[in-house]
Amino acid sequence: MQAAAGAVEIHASALEQEAEGPTAGAGSEEERRESVSNVDRTNVERGAVSDRPKLHTKSSRKDKPPWGSKWRSSSWFITSVVTLGATTDVLTYTIVVPVLPYRLQALNYTNVSALTSWLLFAYSCGILFCTLPVAWFFHKYPYRRDPLIAAILVLEGALVLFMLAKPYWVMVLARFLQGAASTIVWSVGFALICENVPEKNVGRQIGFAYSGVSIGTTIAPPIGGALYSSLGWKSPFIFCIIVCAVDLILRLFVLEQKELRQWETKHAQKLAVSHERIEDEEKRSRQRERNLPDDPGDVSSRTRDGSSDTVVGLADPAEEKKTVKELSPWGVLVALFTSSRGMTAFLVTLMYGLNLGALEPSLTLRVQSVWKKDSDFVGLVYLAAAIPTFISGPVVGAMADKWGAEYIILPTIIMGLPWLPLMILRKSLPGFVVFFAIAEFFLSCAMGPTGLEVTMVARNIEGISEIHQFAAMNIAFAISTALGTVVGGQIYDHLSNGWAAVIWFCFGVCVFVMPFPFFFTGNKALYRRLMDRGKPTTIPPCEAERGEQGDRDRDLIERSLDTLRQDPDQTAVSRIENTRFVS
Repeated sequence: MQAAAGAVEIHASALEQEAEGPTAGAGSEEERRESVSNVDRTNVERGAVSDRPKLHTKSSRKDKPPWGSKWRSSSWFITSVVTLGATTDVLTYTIVVPVLPYRLQALNYTNVSALTSWLLFAYSCGILFCTLPVAWFFHKYPYRRDPLIAAILVLEGALVLFMLAKPYWVMVLARFLQGAASTIVWSVGFALICENVPEKNVGRQIGFAYSGVSIGTTIAPPIGGALYSSLGWKSPFIFCIIVCAVDLILRLFVLEQKELRQWETKHAQKLAVSHERIEDEEKRSRQRERNLPDDPGDVSSRTRDGSSDTVVGLADPAEEKKTVKELSPWGVLVALFTSSRGMTAFLVTLMYGLNLGALEPSLTLRVQSVWKKDSDFVGLVYLAAAIPTFISGPVVGAMADKWGAEYIILPTIIMGLPWLPLMILRKSLPGFVVFFAIAEFFLSCAMGPTGLEVTMVARNIEGISEIHQFAAMNIAFAISTALGTVVGGQIYDHLSNGWAAVIWFCFGVCVFVMPFPFFFTGNKALYRRLMDRGKPTTIPPCEAERGEQGDRDRDLIERSLDTLRQDPDQTAVSRIENTRFVS
C-alpha cells in the first residue's frame, strides 16, 4: 500500500505539471524528474524496511529457552531429583522388611527368616545382572533423563506385582524387577549429578543424594509397620506407588546441561543467520538508494556459493566431539581393578552392604524374640537409627570436598566398631536401640565419601566415566547385600546363638576392610601423610608453585587466555601448551 500511495503521488504530481503547460520550459522538466527520483527513493526505503525479517515472529517464539530452564537445570534441582530417586528406591526395598516375615507366616510358609533373606537376595540379583549392561549401554547413550523415567515405570509395575503375589516365585520375580529398576538410579542417576554439578561441589551434592538412603530407611519401616497393622498387606505398596508417581513427575522436569547447551548453540546460530540477512537487506537498500546495481563483491558468501559464513563464538559440533577411547566390558573391568583408590571405595561399599544385609533379616526376629515387640516397634528402631544420618551425608560430603576422604572413611569405621558387640546384650531395649543407631551412623559416614572417590578416579582413567564407577559400586553393593542377607539369615536360623554370630560377622568384615582406606584412600593417603611427617620439610615443585607462585600462575593463565581469544592463527594455543600451569 505504501508503494501504491507513492505511485498515486507521482501521478498527481505529473498531472499538475502537465496542467501548467509548456510554459514551464526545460527547468520544470528537470524539477519533475528530480521529484520522481525522490519519491522512488522514498519507496525503496519503505520497501527495504518492510522486507526486513522481523525477529519477533511466531517462529521466534519457538526459539525461546525451555520453560523453567534455569531451575530445571540447576545443581540443586537435579540433586533433589536423584535424592528423591534414592529415597524411593530404598523406601520400596525396605518398607516390606519388617512386615514380610508376618506376610510369609500368614501364607503358611516355614523357615521364614531364610525365605525373607532369599527375597532380599532376589533384589540384589536384579542389581547384579542388570548393572553391567546398563553401564555399557548408557555410557554410549548421552542422555540420562529418559532411562530414569523408564526405571520408575518398571518399579511401579514391580510393586503392583509384588502386592498381588501369593506364590513365592512371583514374589521373587517382583523383587528381581525392583532390583533392575534400582540399577538405573544408582548408576545413571548419580552420573547425572557428576555431569551437571561443578567439580568442587561434587562431594557435597553426592552426600545430599546419599542422604536419600537414610531418609528411605528411616520412614519406610515405621510407615510399613503402621500401614500393615491398620490397613493390611496392600496399603504399604499403595503408599509406595503414590511416592513413585511424585518421583516420576519430578524426573520429567529434569533438564540436563548438555540439552541446554545444544539449545543455546542452535539459538545463537539462528540469531546469527537473522542478523546476516538484515545486513544483506540493508546493503541492498543502500544500493537501490544510489540507483546502483548490486555489486557481486558485496554479496555475502551465503548468497554467492550457498554456504553460510562462520559465526564467531560458535563451535562446530564436529569439532566439539572428542575422540573417546571405547573399552569393551572386559576392558572396563580391568581398568576399574587397576585403581587401588577405586577398589578401596568398592571394598568400603562391600563392608557397608554386608553389614546392612546381615542385620536386616535378623534384626526384626531378634527384637521379636527377646523383647516380644511387633513390626510397629521394629519400625521405630530403624527410625531411631536413621535419624542421625539425615545430616551426615551432606556434612560428610562437604568435609570430604574440603579436607579429603582420607580423613573421613577410616576414622568413622574405627568409631563404629565398639558399638557392634554391645548389640549382643539383652538387658536393655533402649540401650540396644542406641547402640544400633550409633553403629549405623558411623558406618553410613564411612560410606558417604565413596561416591566422591570413584568420581575422581573416573576422571583420571581414559575410557572410564562416572557411570562405570557408580555401576561398579552398585554391583559391589548388590553382591554385599545379597551375601549379607543370605549369610545373616542362615546364621540366625541354624546356630544356637545366631544373633551373636551375626554381630561378630559384621565386626570382622569392618576389621578386614580397615587397612585399605589407610593405605589408598584420598589424593594423599593417611599412610603417606604419616610417612612424610617424620621427614624434613621439603616442598615439592608443584606444592611450591601452588603456595608461593600461585598468584603469578593465575595471572599468567589469564594473560594466556586473553592472548588465545585475540590470536586466530593458533599461535596462542601452542604457547599455552608449552607452558606448565598449576590448576
